[in-house]
Amino acid sequence: MTEPDSPTNNGGLIFIEPASGLEIRAVSPSERDVAARILAPATGEGTAEAALTAIDELLATDKAALYGAFIGLEMVAAYGIKRDGMSNEIPIIAVREDHRRRGIGRALLQDALRRSGKRPLVVETDDEGLPFYKACGFKLFGKRPHPSGIVRYRLGWHAPGVRFKGGSTNALTHKPLDRSSDASS
Repeated sequence: MTEPDSPTNNGGLIFIEPASGLEIRAVSPSERDVAARILAPATGEGTAEAALTAIDELLATDKAALYGAFIGLEMVAAYGIKRDGMSNEIPIIAVREDHRRRGIGRALLQDALRRSGKRPLVVETDDEGLPFYKACGFKLFGKRPHPSGIVRYRLGWHAPGVRFKGGSTNALTHKPLDRSSDASS
């Protein structure tokens, strides 16, 4: 039986962003190679083979899934999500180079937050990705030097619609996702 906060419990759900027509859904086995080419830059080696290995490792774990973002029938981005203790983690995420800086990466993270449910969502990145995750609302909670000398940062975000004020978990406030009532005041 699938648990309520498992990243795979709603794998059949498809999220569509009406303004752009972006559709986010589970990647089928026949689309795995396309996802690997998109995810290649997110691997240390930068190759589709390394991405296929990362996908295989991800999907070999319990409570993990691979999702793709599609515009029409064309996959333009992908990410993996898996259970990691009491949280969910995104071990790999990438947007095709010709579709970057259009909000697709942010849409993937929002999708991951919805699928994560009440569990915190965690990512690990380097100096290059840090500004992106911070701009999306993730909070830095750790950093460590990698054996290669590159500093790796751990960031997290807990539940969509919940914002941290002043960095304290004692000052949580709920911001409604539907802001139509805010616009009328």
